[in-house]
Amino acid sequence: MNKKILVVEDELVGALLLKRLLIKSGYDVVVANNGNEAIEHLKKEAFDAVLTDWMMPQTDGIELIKYIRKKIDPIPYLILITALVSEGSKQYAVESGADDFIAKPVDIDDLLVRLKDGLDRQQQVKPAVSVTVVSREIDVKPPHVCVAIASSTGGPPTLMHVFKNLEWKNNAAYLVVQHGPAWMLETFSDRLRKESGMPVNLVANRMIIQPGTIYLAPGDKHIRVDKESYHVVIDNGPKENFVRPSAEPLFRSAADAYGKFCIGVVLTGLGRDGAQGAASIVGVKGTVIVQDPDTCIAPSMPNTVIESGIQHRKVPFQDLPKAISETVFPLAANLKRS
Repeated sequence: MNKKILVVEDELVGALLLKRLLIKSGYDVVVANNGNEAIEHLKKEAFDAVLTDWMMPQTDGIELIKYIRKKIDPIPYLILITALVSEGSKQYAVESGADDFIAKPVDIDDLLVRLKDGLDRQQQVKPAVSVTVVSREIDVKPPHVCVAIASSTGGPPTLMHVFKNLEWKNNAAYLVVQHGPAWMLETFSDRLRKESGMPVNLVANRMIIQPGTIYLAPGDKHIRVDKESYHVVIDNGPKENFVRPSAEPLFRSAADAYGKFCIGVVLTGLGRDGAQGAASIVGVKGTVIVQDPDTCIAPSMPNTVIESGIQHRKVPFQDLPKAISETVFPLAANLKRS
């Protein structure tokens, strides 16, 4: 059965062109001319994905996305399509709750790839996942504690909350994979730097890892830790869990480099990214923290860790900074004593 797509666009020519191209690619397509019309369609039938413009009369695209997340079950894959002309509009879009973002003018080949990957990630939620924890003894004394974070849909405001409210920030280095396109990650890194008061680096190849600093994976690149030099390096490997950057290369390499001094954090997000890597962290006696799915915009990433039976600590949104800080502090003290 073909996947069903709802296109929400008030420019008729653009809507019809997008409809024709999606049908040609094997999708069933319904077009709504504004957010109110889209809501009526969503009340009557289920869609696998919604592609919505932002600026529309009546209910705009961001209001529509927020409505869908509150009222529609199951939630379709949500793509916001818009002309991003200012830093303010980019920041607002990043915090909209969309799963992905496409800038106008639309590159149709890019859209089709990202739509397919998104639908594949959505399907990851449904079957049970089998994750095996393999225990390994790793005797390492790294120069600092590492907090490795996986984040996706709904992640930017969650990360902002975490880093604005952390205690003892200088006791660990923070390596973050936030799913998203390059422009989004650039915009987010600038804002995170301003609001957290911490140094934030969008990773370039072979950066030395320093405590008290945030390292954010760039668009379309994995990152991993070089366990010999404690540099963060770019990894151009294939997508994992249908995304790049993926948290899996980061979590695996951080487990190898930091052993029990590695803390893995899985935040809100669509799909399964981070679950296999979380098992690697637990396997070397590291710690895994997951955001309570009931407090997530998209709960499937932390849910996958929980349902896989991986040892973890479940923490609601509000308490994440405290939980991370309390986990870092004794590990950092242990390193100083040893």
